Amino acid sequence: MWYGWTGVQLEVNLTEGTIRKVDGNREMYETYLGGHGLITRMFWDRVPPETEPFSPENLLIFGAGPLVGTPAPSANRTNVVTRSPQTNYLTNSNMGGSWAPQLKFAGYDTLTISGKSPVPVYLYINDDKVEIRDASHLWGKDVFETQSIIRDELKNDHVQTLCIGPAGEHRVFFASIEHGPGFSLSRSGVGAIMGDKKLKAVTVHGTKDVHLSQPLPFLELCNDILRRAENRKMLSGGDDDESPRDKQKVEPKTAENDGEAKHRGKNLYRNFELMKSWKGRDQEYQSFLMRREATMVGCFNCPTPDHPTAHLPDGQPVLLKCRSRHRFTGAADIHDFDFNLRCISLVQRYGFDTLSAAALCVFVIDLYQKGIITREDTGGMHLEWSNPEVFFNLLKKIAYREGIGDILANGVHQAAQQIGRGAEQYAYHTRKLEPRGRQMHGLSGAVKLILNDRQDTSQWGTYGYEGLSFESDEFSQWYAESEFWEYPQEWKKDVPSSSSGVNYEMMSKTIVHDAESGILADCLGLCHRWSGGRKYTRILDSDQAALFSYATGLELNDEEAKQCVRRVRAITRVYNVILGERMQAGDLPEQFLSRDRDKLGQLLEDTNRLMGYDAEGIPTAETLAGLGLEYAARELERRGILPQPVSTPAV
Repeated sequence: MWYGWTGVQLEVNLTEGTIRKVDGNREMYETYLGGHGLITRMFWDRVPPETEPFSPENLLIFGAGPLVGTPAPSANRTNVVTRSPQTNYLTNSNMGGSWAPQLKFAGYDTLTISGKSPVPVYLYINDDKVEIRDASHLWGKDVFETQSIIRDELKNDHVQTLCIGPAGEHRVFFASIEHGPGFSLSRSGVGAIMGDKKLKAVTVHGTKDVHLSQPLPFLELCNDILRRAENRKMLSGGDDDESPRDKQKVEPKTAENDGEAKHRGKNLYRNFELMKSWKGRDQEYQSFLMRREATMVGCFNCPTPDHPTAHLPDGQPVLLKCRSRHRFTGAADIHDFDFNLRCISLVQRYGFDTLSAAALCVFVIDLYQKGIITREDTGGMHLEWSNPEVFFNLLKKIAYREGIGDILANGVHQAAQQIGRGAEQYAYHTRKLEPRGRQMHGLSGAVKLILNDRQDTSQWGTYGYEGLSFESDEFSQWYAESEFWEYPQEWKKDVPSSSSGVNYEMMSKTIVHDAESGILADCLGLCHRWSGGRKYTRILDSDQAALFSYATGLELNDEEAKQCVRRVRAITRVYNVILGERMQAGDLPEQFLSRDRDKLGQLLEDTNRLMGYDAEGIPTAETLAGLGLEYAARELERRGILPQPVSTPAV
């Protein structure tokens, strides 16, 4: 009997219209844990790097980790891997909500979609009953309409649906896969792959149990985590997202650096001097939530719902995740949260990534204002800042690939290449993917962005470790005395005084630690807001290992867990290295790091070597052998890529 996992993998071939249920390989499950790790290895085994993103042979693999569907707090994450049309690399995306738990309750750990359907279809999974259904009546519908029609059609309000909108149907390179009101698999164009396969939706309903090997200690640990979470929330003054940098001394407020003026001057696609300071922004946001009678929504089994959901005049709920709360107010320089709500509702209806969508809008307006493109290029549209209709129209044109939107739909890198005329110098991206359109807080954030294979700092800790530059004695003392950071206790003795400057060795250690903690959470199915190296982390890495052991019945200590996640990270790196990806300081636009740029290359190289990679991020033969990945080393060797071993072993 399987514990934690279901031991069953669902395979759907859309070209042949076939459905198979495959028994899982226990050894592979144990080696890669599940979730992100398991499906990454499955992708490696079945999709050669030469496979194009829009090839029928490119797979879309969904995974739910062994803790998903259990009482573990925040164990609700869905992971998906595929070859990205936007970056051309192996990518993964991650979301919360309730879809993955339903997949587990239906009896499956993974869902693999292969081939291409000749006509639009959707997949209906109801425990053992799995059907490929006609979706011609859904094609062309937006996300909200699609979910509503499916619920009515199945006469079941409890089904959980993943679907694409018009952006996915039109293969917009940053199209998302949407779930419920606002949860989404957003980054790197995973929705475009689903659209290319003519798969409109995947709807799941399950009624089975997820069995635990040791229920009593599992539940006791869950309760202990909840108690600790409440204590830490109280100790943090109720603000779980407070960064350690907030504890440092700050300079006296001036017109240039006061807390409210900081909101301007950060958007890198335009002259910030034209942007108005928004004093009282946070107060206005709270007023907006009250006016809209917003409610707090959480994912499956999350004890602390923290996503505000506001309603449009027609009653449609719109989820405001952390990245969407102010995204378009800053991009458009429109100080109106109702405008932002409308933009986010369009992003969710059309189905594309909020970060990329906002970046493409401001990119094209910036080009227009600079005279690089004209009305002839925009189809007669006059593009200007602070005009809501401009943003509404651009979002629609991108989703349907109309006019200038057909070019923008390919992402900022390729759009700039197509436009030419010097547009390339204003196309800010990290290896073809738009990062947040704002300056980095410092070196560690920049390195995390470059090193992350999905180029999204959430996996590497987004709550800031710039405090590790130890710029004040106050911070150093606080860190040394803190009981809550999960970093090894022996690191604390290495904390220098402010006069000693930046401790780059320690910064590299924390970057690697955050990466491993994030990947472990992705493998097990836990939310990053509950795990990782945050100041008031609720689920420590040791907790994750213990929960895994109690759930599956397999002993997993901290070091074994780290080996598993290093394996996952390494095979992803090898796959993308074969495709030509290298980790270099030049990947980050200079505008994204205004200070310490000269130190970025060295810190990046040091962090790569700490992971057992060479200076460009290629895993060495020594590292791969130590992880049991000789097959990956042989593939690099066959292609003439494998570097010489480095003296520094893997962490």
